[in-house]
Amino acid sequence: MIEAALARCYEEAMKRLVLIIAILCLALPDSGAAGRFPNIVFILADDMSYDSVSALNPDIGPLKTPFIDRLANEGMTFTDAHSGSAVCTPTRYGILTGRYCWRTDLKSQVLWEWGRPLIERNRLTVAELLQQQGYATGMVGKWHLGMTWLDKDDRVANADVQRHDSFFKKEPGVAERCQEAEARIDFTKPIADGPINHGFDYYFGVDVPNFPPYLWIENDRLLGVPSVPKPDTMFGHPGPMLPGWKLEEILVGLAEKSVEWIHARSKEEKPFFLYLPLTSPHTPIAPSKRFQGRSGMTDYADFVMETDWVVGEVMNALEKTSEARNTILIFTTDNGTSGRANFKELESHGINLRVQFKGWKAQIHEGGHRVPYIVRWPARIAAASRCDETVCLNDFMATAAAITGAELPQDSAEDSNNILPLYLGANRLPNHSWVVNHDYGGRFAIRNGKWKMVPGKTDQLFDLARDQKETSSVASAYPTVVAEMKSRLHEYQTSGRSVARQQPTP
Repeated sequence: MIEAALARCYEEAMKRLVLIIAILCLALPDSGAAGRFPNIVFILADDMSYDSVSALNPDIGPLKTPFIDRLANEGMTFTDAHSGSAVCTPTRYGILTGRYCWRTDLKSQVLWEWGRPLIERNRLTVAELLQQQGYATGMVGKWHLGMTWLDKDDRVANADVQRHDSFFKKEPGVAERCQEAEARIDFTKPIADGPINHGFDYYFGVDVPNFPPYLWIENDRLLGVPSVPKPDTMFGHPGPMLPGWKLEEILVGLAEKSVEWIHARSKEEKPFFLYLPLTSPHTPIAPSKRFQGRSGMTDYADFVMETDWVVGEVMNALEKTSEARNTILIFTTDNGTSGRANFKELESHGINLRVQFKGWKAQIHEGGHRVPYIVRWPARIAAASRCDETVCLNDFMATAAAITGAELPQDSAEDSNNILPLYLGANRLPNHSWVVNHDYGGRFAIRNGKWKMVPGKTDQLFDLARDQKETSSVASAYPTVVAEMKSRLHEYQTSGRSVARQQPTP
């Protein structure tokens, strides 16, 4: 009992110390705009593993990411960061809400074409939080969280589409529901429940590049009417397309619009938040003309290089507008690399994207959800620094709240920890909740320090400090550890949150 009490006292003391460090660091003078919160730019690449960044992978060979590498050299690299899921939609939900997606009715997989909105209308998002703190908020890129499409009589056209419905699925009635919804949509009507309904002042992008409709969306309107069917020769699910639409122009369009938005916001007094979820290097693997053949290896390598170029364009825009010093620039990805990258073909060119972790996109193995996470903030973060703490992309929302001094409501950000102290140099975060991992099929894992536990018919336990590639389960040797981790996972699943409720400000 005495040991337990001492441990609790130590943990409370560490919490206070971490808070003091954060407060002191934030109080330091800065050469940026006086009295203004820092800008925040959050770049999310799609299907790009930890091993896809040349600064993080000594075996990447001839594939280089010079701009992301420069970001790492100028900021902090997190070596044990995880996406909320090993696939697209759930991770995006977690980033914007600070809540694990498996708490919604999407318990596995992703949203498909014409999917209904996933973010609840009354749920606070990080964009709304920052908007309330005086930020200009913009999103450029891939949404993939569902939208409400209207028919000619302003009724919801996709109301009957169920969570896992898709054209390519063979279950009776599935394709028909999608086709009937599509036929009802009036594409001249505004879209509801998209980015501008969840805290973004401005939006430009696509829902999903390989789903209909194939054209740009700006704010809540389509930029044109998709009047022709997507040709079978173009990658993606069947559906309506704007005549002349080219997949190869998407990434360039996102880069140009991001730069344009940064330049416009830099002329205002408000701080800004830009969420930039890229469509690359996810399929369709469609590098622009200027990057086709650039690597001299594969289209996928070309596309990774173009993804790195977009990061460079954003960095250049921040420098040209004199906003770089007081901007928190984050680069990360939504999950590991997809098998469509063709690992064997890349390896024939000397590019090994499976060198450090087992598995890839959609899997519960580390390669499915261990992601690069690099943060640059010249005014506060030490250059070329490193953090080995286990963190999750869900932590973004609580961290944004800490940056601005905002108090999170009790019914928000249930799985989001404030990791600002780590940005500012704290060695550890003793009160961070254990990180839960989730895969395409709905399988769970939970992390605590070096331990990773995967429950199942036969529970698995891995000591990642000794066995980073998860080659051998040691569950039978540590039954107490397995039992404790199963209990904690069950607690998180049933209590509705993994982070302790926020204490009201005295």
